[in-house]
Amino acid sequence: MTSIIGNGIKAALIALLVTPYALQALPKAPSIEERVRELKLENGLTIVVAERHNSPVFFTLSTFRVGSAQELPNRSGLAHFLEHMLFKGSKTVGTTNYKAEAPLIAEMEKVAGKVRDDMNLIQAWRYDKFEEYALKVRSGLPQEILDKAAGNEGLLWRALLDSLPKNHNGLPADWLASEWVVQEGKHDHWTTYREILEGRAKVSDLMLEAKQYITESEPIDGIYDVRGSASMNAFTTEDQTTYMVGLPSNCLELYMYLESDRFQNPVFREFYSEREVVMEELRNHENDPDNALWYKMIATAFDAHPYGRPVIGWLGDIRSTLKTDMEAFFWQYYTPNNCQIAIVGDVDTDEVFRLAKQYFSNWKAGQPSPAVTIVEPGQIGEKRTSVVRDAEPKVLIAYHIPTAPHPDAYALSFAQSILSGGRTTRFYRKIFEEKGLTAGAPSAFDGPSDRYPNLFIVEAAPKAPHTTEEVEAAIYEEIEKLKSELVSEWEMERTKNRSRINELTRLADNRWMAFSLSGHFVKFGDWRTVVTEYNRNMAVTPEDIQRVAKKYLVKENRTVATLVKPTVDQAATPQLEGVAK
Repeated sequence: MTSIIGNGIKAALIALLVTPYALQALPKAPSIEERVRELKLENGLTIVVAERHNSPVFFTLSTFRVGSAQELPNRSGLAHFLEHMLFKGSKTVGTTNYKAEAPLIAEMEKVAGKVRDDMNLIQAWRYDKFEEYALKVRSGLPQEILDKAAGNEGLLWRALLDSLPKNHNGLPADWLASEWVVQEGKHDHWTTYREILEGRAKVSDLMLEAKQYITESEPIDGIYDVRGSASMNAFTTEDQTTYMVGLPSNCLELYMYLESDRFQNPVFREFYSEREVVMEELRNHENDPDNALWYKMIATAFDAHPYGRPVIGWLGDIRSTLKTDMEAFFWQYYTPNNCQIAIVGDVDTDEVFRLAKQYFSNWKAGQPSPAVTIVEPGQIGEKRTSVVRDAEPKVLIAYHIPTAPHPDAYALSFAQSILSGGRTTRFYRKIFEEKGLTAGAPSAFDGPSDRYPNLFIVEAAPKAPHTTEEVEAAIYEEIEKLKSELVSEWEMERTKNRSRINELTRLADNRWMAFSLSGHFVKFGDWRTVVTEYNRNMAVTPEDIQRVAKKYLVKENRTVATLVKPTVDQAATPQLEGVAK
């Protein structure tokens, strides 16, 4: 059964039910390699196609092997922010007059650059102090001023400037009591902050002027929507940026045109208004206790590797990011030689290849996506951290592990399936059902990504009145059993059968087939590893699981993060916001 994925879906499902003798009579179905065809253009772009003519639709993923792991210091969040901006159109899509729009965008960037320089000049701690004060004043502006400025942010910033002290008179007394908060030597920091607000007003004016040429905020969405698109979306991880859409079969050429246009001629219009959207998204993430716990855990677990950074980035980095920063990042890495387009559904492969050559051949190759060469130092002792929020308790336990194709990765994946993932797994039966310690069965999975060494993670939420300490102890008890006792043949066969069915089910669906081809491209650089990875998983033995449990699932290699309710003293103290995805 180890080569079952190389057979057709129907034959594979039958193979689970019939005898080997009966299987010999079945006609051989095409293998995955035979059913998926590939074209690689001279610029390095790879197009893979799997034809399925059961319904007149196709699903497609455009995937770049670029994510937050490729970001430079002080530029976290660029990949995720860029994901937003590639819906904003091009020099021809989304604008009525790009020639008139372009100089306004350029002037906007010049002013925004000066604002960032001024922010750096007065330093973050001082900027935050001034900003908090100014926002309090802004919240108290008369309603008639707010009504007049509705839809015109520039007017609002100027109204704020008129309401703020023009010099040091009227500023908080504790600022003036210091010799360096408001003024340091000959440099007046308050004057610089007022210049920052004036710059914001100017950027708002330019945005309003440029808006007259913008047809809609996300024009690509609109074009696809009226043609019956489904699942139009995008996502960013540590290792990839992917754009997806499902369309009727007769939209193939439209798809080729729009995608080639947005990757070759993007215009990051409305950049600074979208930056505010991203920062608000970040704040919402910060306010979610589960997110806060996750980010705290990965930041604690990783000392050096970029997997310890939140994908959405850090607030200070995002608010100082310029459009030119994004453009430099985009043109460096979002190139055809770092991209694969996977199309699955009712298409003609030869026609796909013809259109790909027509629309994508002029896309210029660039620098290959750099491999992350940082090696996370070996952990030499348990790490523990906590997040205090008024929320139900939770615990995350994470162990450093290798990722495929390291031989140990496959056995660790099986260990996760043995522990969790169904009603017959150990966490479900022992911790959730028998002991009743948790609100739901604990789950075991790996993350935050999988191109580089990552984490074996267990997540659990205690059921009152039980505590995270009780849940932790029960989890460790089950992990210790993996080390002391071989997994039963029944558990192995059940896990392998589930893996077979899951893989076959995925490959029977257009979207999941495309995700499989895309995911293996990101992780290994080649979609064909769909076959080899499956077969390596199927070769795992109980002895392998016991060996890796003893090697990796040990106290000195783990990080434990708990979500705890505030005490009376903590509840009276404002909590500082941490990281955001």
